[in-house]
Amino acid sequence: MINISFWNIIWTVVNLLILFIAFRIFFFKPIAGIIAKRQEEADVIFKSAQEKEDAAEEKARQYEEKLAEAEKEKKEIIAEARKSADGQYQQIVAQAKANASEIKTAAAAEANREKDQIIASAKKEIADIIVDATTKVVGGQTGAEVDSSLFDEFIDKAGE
Repeated sequence: MINISFWNIIWTVVNLLILFIAFRIFFFKPIAGIIAKRQEEADVIFKSAQEKEDAAEEKARQYEEKLAEAEKEKKEIIAEARKSADGQYQQIVAQAKANASEIKTAAAAEANREKDQIIASAKKEIADIIVDATTKVVGGQTGAEVDSSLFDEFIDKAGE
């Protein structure tokens, strides 16, 4: 049978206390030290990972800022190029209009000069024809006075 005695219980409790103290000194403290050391390593790794993540986020933010700045600069350059091109276009159009106006004026002046030359040439030919005709009609009477009066009379009749 099972014999339960007072001393047996006390020795069992003492044995348990000694076993507990031995485990605590030789087993729990080293394991707690190992766990603490592992925790420190994990904290260092976590801290390093957090710093790297923060640095990556900062670089991403800087990249986004540079990209936005480049986009803004691109738009400014395009706007400036368009403005410059428009200015050059306006200048070229104005110069072309001025050249066209000069060419038109020169052509009109040339046309008027040629018209005047043609009219003067026609008048001279008409005067020569009149002189020849009057010489034939009048006969031998020639002279500046007769030529002038006949010419004036012909011009007056031709102008009507």
